[in-house]
Amino acid sequence: MKPVVKKKCRGCGRVFLRKDLNRKGYCSECAMRRMLNVWKSLHDKKGYWYEKWMTGMLRWAKKLEQEKHKKKKHKTVKKKTRRRKGKVKRT
Repeated sequence: MKPVVKKKCRGCGRVFLRKDLNRKGYCSECAMRRMLNVWKSLHDKKGYWYEKWMTGMLRWAKKLEQEKHKKKKHKTVKKKTRRRKGKVKRT
């Protein structure tokens, strides 16, 4: 029989079974509270999560711009030399 593993929630500090916490270590109430804070930050266009989102979008746009202007390099193909019919130079 497996031992029962109990852990504290990282948000409120209450003790839960490990299976009742999410993978980050928060109970469902704290996880929902954090999610609402993120949504509010994005909606109000200020705060930590909005700044993080904005920097990611700017990086993405800059990357697209660089790819647009980057010239594609074609691989050079070695030309096959054809044998000339007729006289052959011998030295």
